[in-house]
Amino acid sequence: MVGQFLKLPCQPYLREGTALANIVALLESMWGWRGYSEKGDVVPFFRISPDNFSGRRLYRICGDHNLLVTNSCRECQASANDHGTPDPQWVLKNLTFLKDQKMDLLLVCGRVAKETYEKSGFTFPQVLFIDHPAARRWSNASLDAMAARVAEQLAVCV
Repeated sequence: MVGQFLKLPCQPYLREGTALANIVALLESMWGWRGYSEKGDVVPFFRISPDNFSGRRLYRICGDHNLLVTNSCRECQASANDHGTPDPQWVLKNLTFLKDQKMDLLLVCGRVAKETYEKSGFTFPQVLFIDHPAARRWSNASLDAMAARVAEQLAVCV
């Protein structure tokens, strides 16, 4: 299960010593997907699958950089249509940990993530507020523009 995966021995969650940046995306809620997690699981952060719709768009936006995802809601949901309860203290704890793991850029994705981020009290100098990656208003042009914006932001901070 996911809980056992996160207990791997002493591996840094974000990679050090590479030319790649460490990007964290804050989303709304995770849902059980292809047996990696199920309703009720508590997963503080994870590497989103590039086969997942949101994951595919996030990797397109972030390029080859290291990407981890954390969520505004603590518990995994049953489906993409289910939504948990945003937990600002959960977000504060996760983002504080990931900041200490050498986070270079934070993407806050969507309205729920933005509201939860703001209520958490966490601050980080390199933050981009973007639409949720599953939002219907993304186009190829806007995804390319956001990828360019991420690259520009990373040029400043890495």
